[in-house]
Amino acid sequence: MKNPAHSRALEALDRMIDPVHVAATEALHEKLWAGEALPYLPCVCGDPAPDFPRYGFTESYDDVEKNFMSSLAEVYAGASLKDDRLYQIRPEYGVVNIPELFGVPSVVSDAGRSMSEGLNDRDAIRRLLDRGIPDFEGNRHNRKIREFQEFAWTELGRYENLSRYVHMTLPDTQGPFDLSCLIWGADIFLAVYDEPELVRDFMTLMTDTFIAFNRYHKPFSREPLKSAYHIAGLKLVNGGIRICDDSATLCNGDFYREAVAPCNERAFAPFDGGWLHYCGNGNHMLPAIVDMKGVHALHFGNPDMHDLLAVCRDLRPRNIVLYWSGALEQIPAAAEITGHTGLLVLLENRYAPKDRADALWRLNEVRAGRPIPKAAW
Repeated sequence: MKNPAHSRALEALDRMIDPVHVAATEALHEKLWAGEALPYLPCVCGDPAPDFPRYGFTESYDDVEKNFMSSLAEVYAGASLKDDRLYQIRPEYGVVNIPELFGVPSVVSDAGRSMSEGLNDRDAIRRLLDRGIPDFEGNRHNRKIREFQEFAWTELGRYENLSRYVHMTLPDTQGPFDLSCLIWGADIFLAVYDEPELVRDFMTLMTDTFIAFNRYHKPFSREPLKSAYHIAGLKLVNGGIRICDDSATLCNGDFYREAVAPCNERAFAPFDGGWLHYCGNGNHMLPAIVDMKGVHALHFGNPDMHDLLAVCRDLRPRNIVLYWSGALEQIPAAAEITGHTGLLVLLENRYAPKDRADALWRLNEVRAGRPIPKAAW
């Protein structure tokens, strides 16, 4: 490590990790996914972790050591609180990892992290279709991802507990329709009506690329094809990937069911499924999502746009896990509906703690199934 303070932080973190707690948390996630009744409501609690090195997105974007340390700050928070997360890191470059393969420029900032500019040129889209799946090995951005993976495994390997208990998550690969929107740009929403076949063809290419890129990175992440450790310390017991469907919330339910869902099912298939996330109001998508082959867990980026109890009633018979980060007033009723399983609370946004003591109090209250007050914006 270039910075001696980073080495000292890693030594301290290695000592903090409790193998007995990790083993118990592994067992908890297994039971959560198996639909077995749990001894308490699992909770992953955000923590400011002021005493661990952490850097802004732009500062760490081209500095692999800072990127690595910032990712490990979440491991430090989990080891400090002994909440219900498992430990993972990932190469954190935002949503642009696959768009960069196609030569789409990225805008990088602390406020918006990374975002693709979008081509908004249908002839350019046709040229991408003609070229097919891009080369991974020769791509500059992919080399940045590989540098992180190699650096991380080398540094973790110096420590007994970090090397055993910190896993690596795949780089952010979004999902077939999100990728289509990132690369194509806003014009895709007009093309859905003007040139539906071109949109379908492009979504097929995105699905193929999504599958190929995730397959390519599985060995570098040292995880099996059909399970994974994912962001927020979540373990995918069944299924190896995540699909993000933020952009699909802007489309109607018919388009989602007829065009997006089949691509998602095909993307899930080689990995035996995984979990699905979206931000926004996706109530019109939910009927197709809960019946989608491969969806084993679900997370809403804007959960309070959804009816928690109704969602629990839909998911429980299908044994779909819900990662819930919204309002907690109805949590006791939700736990009853789910049979005290299949539900994990993520304390973030308005429930994020202000300090370590507040985090521990919130964690214990939620584990006991009691609502907690929201923080001020």
